[in-house]
Amino acid sequence: MDLESDPDRISSDKHINTARLLWCMAASDLERGKFFLYKGEVLQVIKRGIVNVGTHSHTKLVFTCRDIYGKREKVITMGHNDRVEALDLQKKKASVISKSENNLQIMDAVSYETLDAEADRDIMDSLEEGDEVVYIEYKGIKVIGMKKK
Repeated sequence: MDLESDPDRISSDKHINTARLLWCMAASDLERGKFFLYKGEVLQVIKRGIVNVGTHSHTKLVFTCRDIYGKREKVITMGHNDRVEALDLQKKKASVISKSENNLQIMDAVSYETLDAEADRDIMDSLEEGDEVVYIEYKGIKVIGMKKK
């Protein structure tokens, strides 16, 4: 039995990892700007809407989302009680220290820590040493979201 398919089991089962439950939420609780995991992909909600389906005024939620790189948009339809895994990701500022063909080194603007980061090919081509970027950290991987202008 899948946890997301049976919300009653979530509250009654004592052997479930509680850290995971803190971030499991109903789709109706997703708001603009929140990050969530959908089919193994990290997405951010850009726009949220409601559509009527069927003849009995049943409604579903329609989310316009973008991937973690901010490059590709996707439209997803979910029921109000569908469960999603919400993620608490923060965007941070950094400066590009060095750039090689497939690797970036950045320095966090707050902690001055040097980090290795990944970037989409289009963003990678436009970056130069000294540029300011916004990055997101997820599961130990730093991903460049966009170049600051």
